[in-house]
Parts: sequence; structure tokens; C-alpha cells
Amino acid sequence: MSLNALLMRELVRFTAKRRLRNSADVAALRAQLERLEARKPKVEYAYDISTLDFGGVEVERVAPLGRSDPRGDEEALLYFHGGAWVVGEPRGFRPLTTRLVEAAGAPLYGVDYRLAPEHPYPCALDDCERAYRTLLDRGFDPRRIALIGDSAGGNLVFALALRLKRQGIALPAALVGLSPCTDLTAGGGSFKRNFRRDAMLPAERLNDCIEAYCPRVDLRDPEVSPLFGDLAGLPPTMLQVSDNEILLDDSIRLAARLREAGGEVELDVWKGLWHVWQAFPEQVPEARRAIVQIGAFVRQCFDARAERVA
Repeated sequence: MSLNALLMRELVRFTAKRRLRNSADVAALRAQLERLEARKPKVEYAYDISTLDFGGVEVERVAPLGRSDPRGDEEALLYFHGGAWVVGEPRGFRPLTTRLVEAAGAPLYGVDYRLAPEHPYPCALDDCERAYRTLLDRGFDPRRIALIGDSAGGNLVFALALRLKRQGIALPAALVGLSPCTDLTAGGGSFKRNFRRDAMLPAERLNDCIEAYCPRVDLRDPEVSPLFGDLAGLPPTMLQVSDNEILLDDSIRLAARLREAGGEVELDVWKGLWHVWQAFPEQVPEARRAIVQIGAFVRQCFDARAERVA
């Protein structure tokens, strides 16, 4: 673990985690997020960034300079941001998403899905589905689409994959979850084991957000807890998570169930880091390395699916 990562982890613990723990409601959480976002480095100057309408869902397209016309895109990273389903928007994740564009060599489409509690389940998932279907309607080959999401966005990645499979819609080439929340019942042992070690997520606030996202919904429903779904036939999957997280077991158990169902899965457990450390590539070399690995995985999946058809 690098010195930069060690220092950043403790900074996150004593700033972000403390503020999130002390945020009494969603409005306070959103205010804290805005303050944190204002401190992130600006990276827009090196990319073409535009806002598109995908069937009523706002999507932020990020591509290298010189690729301003989305009609020329042949590949797509469809990104679902984190924020416990109640906060966040694509522009707040640009330090991560711009690096993903470079690593995978493909434009990225960040979905600005509706947030709870104003728009509880299934609104966010419906918006993600609409964005994916819009890509297909615009001529994108699903073999050239990857779904990527962090935290709550990782939850939406696997929930959407299960919904698409159930509906008989062509699945994407790859699924990538960065510390995804896959079991809203908090059934993994790491939820208690890493209660104090997790430098980012206060467990009590996560429970509040789950209640805001899916009130009066069975938490074992696969569309809110993908861990309990029929995982057979899902695309190749990459999971990245830290050993210090309360959500560690959400990835470990999902990987095990995917393998039991005959799936291809790459599980990377990083030592000593924090929830979605990949969002800090300007400060932390481990974040840059993780993003490079994601890009290589996506490219491998794109190329493998294309060769299989050819």
C-alpha cells in the first residue's frame, strides 16, 4: 500500500466518513457531497463532455477530444454512479470516468438516474434500463457494451443484468462492479466485522439509504439484492473491493455464486484501501492501477465476444 493511499485513507476517514455519519437526512448528505465534490480536481479540459437525452433519461457522454459526435461511437461504457441511491450525479465522478475512457479506449455514458427518496425503487433501475435500451435502439452491438458501476451503481449493474436476462434482452459483453452493494439484507459478515475498519461508509447511514431507496420492498428481491438472483448466463464479471469494507462480503459471495452458476468472474480484493478508492486516481496510484485493470478486462471482453461471433 502506497504512502499516498495510506494518507488519503485517513483523510477520508476523518473527513468524509465523519461528515456522512453526522448527516441526519438526505438533504444533509447531498450538501456534504457537494462540498466534497468541490474539492476534486477538474479534468474536463482533456475530454469532449456532452449531455444527451436517452428517452427522457439524462446521460453524460465522455470521450477523448476529437470524438464529439456520438453517432460515430461503436463501443460504450454505460456507467452507473454510486451514492447510496440518494445522492450523486455523473459529473461528480469525472476523475474516475475520464480515466476509464482512457483505459478502455471507449466513450463512456454516465446515467443521471432518478434518486430516492423522491424516486424510490424501481425508478433508478428503470432509468438504467432505458439508457441501455436506447444504446441498442441507436445501433450499438451489445457485444461492444460494458456495464460499470460503483457501490449503489454496482448494485444497479447486476440488477439490470438480471432484469435484461429475464426479459430476453441481449446482454452486454461485460459487467464491472466497484465495491458493489449486492445484498441489502446486510447478510455478509463483513458488515459487522469491518464496521470500524471501513474508512468511508458509516453502516448506520447505509441502512437509512436502503430504507429510502426501497421501502416496503422484499430485500431479497433480486432487483434490489442481486446476490439472490439466478446468476446463470450472466456476462463475464470483474469485481474490485477492499478488504476493509463493510461491503467486502457482498463481492466475495457474489463471486462465489457466479462461479457456482458457471460464470466467469475475476475478483480482486485490494489490501488496506477504502470504499471506491478508484474515484481518487489523481492522488492514489492504486486507483490508477485498478482502473487500468478494468480497462484491460473490458477490452478483453469486447474482443472475445467479437471473435466468437466472427
